[in-house]
Amino acid sequence: MRLGAAALSCVALASLAAPSHAQEAKKPPPTELTADLSFVDVAGNTSTSTVSTNQRYTRRLRTWEFKQDIGAVYGKSGGIESSNSLRVGLRADYDLAGHFALYGLTAFDRNPYAGIRSRFAEGAGGVWKVIATDVNQLNAEAGYQHTQQKNLVGPDHNFPALRLASSWKHSISKAASFFQGVEYIPDLQDTKDYRVNSETDIIAPLSAHTAMKFAYVIRFTNEPPLNASGTAVLRKTDRILSAGIQLAY
Repeated sequence: MRLGAAALSCVALASLAAPSHAQEAKKPPPTELTADLSFVDVAGNTSTSTVSTNQRYTRRLRTWEFKQDIGAVYGKSGGIESSNSLRVGLRADYDLAGHFALYGLTAFDRNPYAGIRSRFAEGAGGVWKVIATDVNQLNAEAGYQHTQQKNLVGPDHNFPALRLASSWKHSISKAASFFQGVEYIPDLQDTKDYRVNSETDIIAPLSAHTAMKFAYVIRFTNEPPLNASGTAVLRKTDRILSAGIQLAY
């Protein structure tokens, strides 16, 4: 939770230093597609290989914006699988007027090494575009969602939840950027059960359509499920640090 609070503080400080609302951002392109890949392979005294990949497609039609994203991490250590996670999301935003929008989303993820066999979520809410300029885009979101979670061990966990989120994108230059996003999801049935997701990205361009992407992702669960053998509770925090190539069109 300290990491999530720190990230939210960074976003708040950035909003104080950002340009005023009068400098409206230019209209974004109707279609955007990005895909990034990072790979690590260690051989010799130890044998470790990890692949991380992400893809996002955005389509804009007048007052609508549709997003589809997929992310996966797969790794082996000593020839034995050590990580295998998948995340898929669909989202639609409807612009109401200037700095406000409505959103609807559905998401799926699985991570057996975090005790999750499958987890589906459907939700809706509102977006406040606090700052929308060519240099800074700062959003605050609030909504409701329902989650259906199947654990590797123990009963299924289906529950209603709130979703509070913020995101800040700062354009360093035409192609270079910094992104910070934080998401807080508290279970409405169990006050001790909540999740915090944080993502920090730095994009450094190499050419018109390629860039280096550095990403640091944190997944925090205050009440994690049991391990595969059902003998112990898993750790609360998962961290993913990656560096790789991003293609953008």
